[in-house]
Amino acid sequence: MVAEILVGISLAKSAVSGIKSAIDTAKDVNDIAHHLDDLFKGYDQSRRAANQQKEKQKGNKEWRNYLGKKLHDEDEDVSLSAITAEVIEQKQIEEQIAATKRMLNRRFGPDTWDEIIALRKKRIEEFKKQQARQKEMDKIHAKESHDMWASVWKWTWQITVVALSFMALWGWLSYASKGKIPWIF
Repeated sequence: MVAEILVGISLAKSAVSGIKSAIDTAKDVNDIAHHLDDLFKGYDQSRRAANQQKEKQKGNKEWRNYLGKKLHDEDEDVSLSAITAEVIEQKQIEEQIAATKRMLNRRFGPDTWDEIIALRKKRIEEFKKQQARQKEMDKIHAKESHDMWASVWKWTWQITVVALSFMALWGWLSYASKGKIPWIF
């Protein structure tokens, strides 16, 4: 858990240093964009790890504390040092994001960061809508496929029953007429 947060922190730190060098030269916008991606990936990764930790800690805190004291069990995910490191590292990433915001606004204009964030949010929403549409289309396709195979099996079963019925009728007629069915040569 702490390792995941540390990876997110190191990714964010390297992204900020890359953004600083790319802003100074400002020759390639793709470099800045790449480093911003890394910054947001690091931020999102550390947030996800923190949220997973919070989900893990749901439940009766008093009972968890009681068992921890009775069993002398110090879980590394709920220890004071792990929580402190998590909070400080999250604050460090937020500081680095604020520094990046100042650098970009200073170099490219006062609303640059806000435009980047607004465009990012818009694209994330579009991506989520696209995923929802794709999921809905997958459900529709699965239902259509299920209905088609249900129809195939239904027709297969019905044709088999009809064919076996004709064969049984033919066998009975052949037996009853002692092998000589008058209308067949």
